[in-house]
Amino acid sequence: MADHRTALRAALGKSGDVVESLTPEESEQLLGLLRRAQAAQRRSLDTSIDEALKVLPRFVRIPARSILFGK
Repeated sequence: MADHRTALRAALGKSGDVVESLTPEESEQLLGLLRRAQAAQRRSLDTSIDEALKVLPRFVRIPARSILFGK
């Protein structure tokens, strides 16, 4: 259970001190929610980037992605 608190403290950064007031179950649940939210945010950002690049002509799309994101 201490691993969840350590991971949560690391994820929250400077705000991680609040983890000490949580029960182990609460910290585990909060860590799970945080990880799911981060994954959803990454998926949403990836989708938004793909949609934005679709506006460009195909021959410009690949170089634009490489220039902007190094992919």
